[in-house]
Amino acid sequence: MRPSVGVFFLLSIHPVVVSGFASSSSSSASKKRKVTNQSKGASGFGQKNDSVPTTHTRDGSEQINNLLSFLARWKSEGLGEAGTEVGCSTLDGRRGMYATKPFKKGDLLCKIPSDCALALSDPSQMGDIDQTVAEGGRNFLQWYANNDEAKITWAPYLDTLPTQDSNFDPTPDFYSDEEIDSLEYPLAIRLAAERRMQIAELAETEGLSKEELEFATWLISSRSFVISIAVGGDEGAAGPDAVAANKKAIRVLLPYLDMINHSSDNANCELHLIDPEKDEAWFAIRATRPIKAGKEITISYGTGVESSVELLQNYGFVPDENRIDKMMLKKGGDECLESLGDWSTTLKEDEKSLEEGGDTLGNM
Repeated sequence: MRPSVGVFFLLSIHPVVVSGFASSSSSSASKKRKVTNQSKGASGFGQKNDSVPTTHTRDGSEQINNLLSFLARWKSEGLGEAGTEVGCSTLDGRRGMYATKPFKKGDLLCKIPSDCALALSDPSQMGDIDQTVAEGGRNFLQWYANNDEAKITWAPYLDTLPTQDSNFDPTPDFYSDEEIDSLEYPLAIRLAAERRMQIAELAETEGLSKEELEFATWLISSRSFVISIAVGGDEGAAGPDAVAANKKAIRVLLPYLDMINHSSDNANCELHLIDPEKDEAWFAIRATRPIKAGKEITISYGTGVESSVELLQNYGFVPDENRIDKMMLKKGGDECLESLGDWSTTLKEDEKSLEEGGDTLGNM
């Protein structure tokens, strides 16, 4: 069963160190500007253009409508005309989230209460070793997907998740040995081998189907968010008698917010945690730059500084551009290829292979 003590019990008893996104208090006296989801209208002689040409169609499916109704009952904000909507791109068919009105930098586009977050970590097992993604997949199966009571409670969200029969972007967990070797990049090969071993060993230990755990691990790897909390000391402690805090990572699934797509170099939003020390905490999406109505909402997945190797490993895709790759290659190391001559194929050969293969890996 899912532990009765949820994720935000952890946040109430441990100092919060949010990894990859910001946190704030709604009553912080240090704020110079109130964070709001209200945007001012245009002023001056000309009418300001606050929208972009529509490049998506709104997702009006029964599953999405049920999810919106579920979140509305929990007093979620910024859904639909109030700020955001789920839609499918008219360019590539991908589902994502779009702004339904203009926002300024710092505005909150939408937010859901922490009670709507699905915890994937057991507070009673906060040991010295962080949970693996495969263990998160196991917990998802045991606490939600295969739990009759939880399936009813969380049905509006679970019904929106991809299934094994749907098209999705596979991570190297699904690759054959030959396909993993063809990656050639040492770091990518090592990470893929480690994840596959974790899945195989855990499936055997827990008596789970390897295929079922493999897919659950992909689901958690590609859709969950990580929060770092300080355990057993004081965060930022200093001095000879200070006890430094150990950081532990816990994972959560965030309904609706997990439909936002990734951008390595041009994300316009960030995940924001409001009042983590309170019972009524919120997960919100905050604009990091002005956003026009109709614009797709994007965030940077993971820590926000993921290389393409890590994005492939955890999310199943490689972005067209990623400034982190340049930094990683410049730094070098034993797990990097230092020159184009280290690859067995040329860029032209790879591009031709992609053209001939098409979208063979699927599209979620």
